[in-house]
Amino acid sequence: MQKKKIKLQQFNNDKKFDVIYFDAFAPEKQNEMWERSVFEQCYNLLNENGFLVSYCAKGVVKRTIKSVGFEVETLKGPPGKREMFRANKK
Repeated sequence: MQKKKIKLQQFNNDKKFDVIYFDAFAPEKQNEMWERSVFEQCYNLLNENGFLVSYCAKGVVKRTIKSVGFEVETLKGPPGKREMFRANKK
């Protein structure tokens, strides 16, 4: 049996999350995962003071996330990555 695929924007859940680890492919490879509507949904799925974390640190991504309402902090990246970000739902 094949499962029906849904977009993140259509995902409904009665529970909220404390952390979303956002590990989509780079915006150049999977641009539909980096749209504003995706980050709006992430914002809505998080508890107050919840975090969205990603290894992507592109300026356009951070500006989009800030426009949704997140407070964004740039962090030192893991080995092989210069930077990453942590976004807090304040």
